[in-house]
Amino acid sequence: MRAHRPPSPRRAALRGLSLLEVLLGLSIGLFVAASATVLLHQLLGENRRLLLQLRLERQVQTVADLVLRDLRRAGHWARADEGIKRLGQLPPDNPYARIDDALPERPGDTLRFAYADADSAAAGVQANEQAGFRLRDGIVDMRLGGRWQPLTDPASITVTAFELSLHQRALDLERHCDTPRPQGRCLPGETCPPRLLQRRVALRLEAQSAQEPALRHALRGEVALRNEVVEGVCPL
Repeated sequence: MRAHRPPSPRRAALRGLSLLEVLLGLSIGLFVAASATVLLHQLLGENRRLLLQLRLERQVQTVADLVLRDLRRAGHWARADEGIKRLGQLPPDNPYARIDDALPERPGDTLRFAYADADSAAAGVQANEQAGFRLRDGIVDMRLGGRWQPLTDPASITVTAFELSLHQRALDLERHCDTPRPQGRCLPGETCPPRLLQRRVALRLEAQSAQEPALRHALRGEVALRNEVVEGVCPL
C-alpha cells in the first residue's frame, strides 16, 4: 500500500471561492451598479432641467429685449421738421404718434404703434411701418408689415403673462402760446392748452417651459419712448 501524504500547503492556498462567497460578491456588485445607475439617472435629469431652465430664461430675455427695443422707436417721424410751427400756419400732427390698443395706466396684452422707415419718403403711415405686439394662445406675436407673425415657439416655451402698460406725463406748454389765458380763450371740444406727453411703457413677461411646465421665469422691464408727442392747441 502507498503511504497517504498530507495535502501540500501550496495546493490548499490555491483553493477557489465557495458558492456563498460568489453570491455575496455578485450581490455587492449589483447593489453598487444599481446605485450608480440611479445616481446617473438623477444627474441626467438635473442636467436636462438645468438646460431647459437656461433656455427658458434666455428666450424670455430675448423676447423682452426685442419688445423694449422696438417700442423705443415708436412715433419716429422722418419728416419731423414739418411739425415745426410757422407764422400763420398750424403744424401738422405726427402721423406716427398714435398708440393703439393701449389706455394710460391700464395694462393690456396688445399694443400697436408705428415708426417711420429710414428710406420712406411717402406721406402718412405705410404698411411696412406698422408694428406691435400681442399675446395669443400662449404665443407672443409681432406685427411686421401690417401682419402678425409668431415671435415665440410654442414647442419651446408657453407665455403665461404678457402685459404692456402705457404711462404718460403731461407738461403744460401754455406759456409758449402767443395769447395764453386769460388773454386768450380755449374753444370747447378741443384739447387746450397744448401739452407735451412724455411716454413710457412697462413690460411684465412670464413664461414656462413647454417640456417642463414646472420651470417658470418672469421678467419686468420699462422703456421710455424717445419721440414725445405734442397735442392740443393754444388759446385764441
